Amino acid sequence: MAKIFKHKTDIAFFDYKDFKNLQRYVNQYGQIEQRKKTGLTESKQRQLSRAIKRARHLALLPFVSHG
Repeated sequence: MAKIFKHKTDIAFFDYKDFKNLQRYVNQYGQIEQRKKTGLTESKQRQLSRAIKRARHLALLPFVSHG
C-alpha cells in the first residue's frame, strides 16, 4: 500500500475550508482514507476526519461520490 505522503508532518493543521487539500484524503467512493494509507498520527487523523465532516456539512465536499 502506497502512502499519500512520505513525511507525516506535511500538514500542520487541517482546515475545513481548504477542501482542495481535503479531497486528497477522500477516495473515489467518498470515504475517508485509512490511517495506514495517509501515514498520519492518530491525532492528525482525527483532525482530518473532523475537518472532512465539517466540510461535508457545509456542502464543500460531497457525502457520496458517483464513482
